[in-house]
Amino acid sequence: MKTNIRISLLLVLLPAFFLLLLTGGCKKASDTTPPEQPGGDFLLKGSVVNAVTLKGIANARVYFAGTTILTTDANGRYQVSCNTTGSGSFDVRVMADGFGFGFATATIEKNAAMVNTIMLNPLAEPVLIGSAGGAVMVTDPEGIVTGSKTTLSIPAGAFSGNVNVTLTRFTGIEVPGYAPANMLNLCAVNLGPTGMVAGKAAELRFAMPFADQSVNSLPLMRYDFEGNNWVNTGTVAQVDHTTKVATVQVNEFGTYSLAVAGSFSESNGSGSPVTVALDPALSNVDFSYLAKNEYPDGTPQSVSLSYLKNIASQNTRINGARVSFNNVTTFTLNYIGAKPDSLAPAGSAGFYRWVPRVIVSAQAMPMTTTINGLTTNGIIRKDVYSPAIGYQFVHDQGGGGK
Repeated sequence: MKTNIRISLLLVLLPAFFLLLLTGGCKKASDTTPPEQPGGDFLLKGSVVNAVTLKGIANARVYFAGTTILTTDANGRYQVSCNTTGSGSFDVRVMADGFGFGFATATIEKNAAMVNTIMLNPLAEPVLIGSAGGAVMVTDPEGIVTGSKTTLSIPAGAFSGNVNVTLTRFTGIEVPGYAPANMLNLCAVNLGPTGMVAGKAAELRFAMPFADQSVNSLPLMRYDFEGNNWVNTGTVAQVDHTTKVATVQVNEFGTYSLAVAGSFSESNGSGSPVTVALDPALSNVDFSYLAKNEYPDGTPQSVSLSYLKNIASQNTRINGARVSFNNVTTFTLNYIGAKPDSLAPAGSAGFYRWVPRVIVSAQAMPMTTTINGLTTNGIIRKDVYSPAIGYQFVHDQGGGGK
């Protein structure tokens, strides 16, 4: 009789015992605390490159977050400690002798840091002008009149001796900073050597990128690199509607732009996210893509298509990247690699594995450009990156860790 009682009791307890084992073997990731992040310095690494030769630019000055000033190495590279900066978005501005300006936004998170390769275009070849005066001109890439010129005319007596003068037209991603609220940059140029003051005013003649009979004058702005803003000079350029040229006088050389009433806006669009595994033995990877610009409903004949595209190129800000529609955009993702997995003790439900990944989404982003009340709708197609890096729980039914 006692034997029958023991057997009955065993039959009752066995299912509960197996249920307990099963529950332990299927323990959820949320039941186990993920390991602490291993120590060590996490770096944001970026590059400054010659847009023509695609070679790194040495000794470029990198202004990180407006305070830290770095210098690129012989290969055009710079780096910042993410442990020092903390997480967030940070402005990156670059200048180098003989080149235009460069801009990016660095995004730093706990396990990843992202920044675009900054491409700098060389300034135009200098023209030697003496005390007799002279002129420098460039074919304007945005002029509504095909083949129109932007010209700098220097009168006799403006220089006491010979000066190497440059006239460089900035467009798209080359245009520094952003125009003030409710304004757009128009016909940006660099007059070199920067900071030189002529004895007599020089005349700047801008080839207009749009035709609008209601616009008779346009304010002249000057770019302040230290403040990263455009400052109204108080001077206006007069527009000649017959020649489609705006004319203004300047004494000091530097970076100038006309301003026109307008705005640019964009928004996140549709996309197909793809998760890409990263090499855990490395700590950074480059992604490249060619952004595209489209106007499905067409564009107004009174505005240069090149100008519309360049306004979009300069002002797109989503994912911290201005984009070129002519050259590829290179995106550097810095991440924490080569970190150990978390070993679990024998008999545990599993362990945490270090998995570096990134989510890439090719997005079609709606945009709207308004120039002096004339609105044009379009689409920007670009890649958007989101890090998906961290520890992933791995179930171990065998109960032996890895």
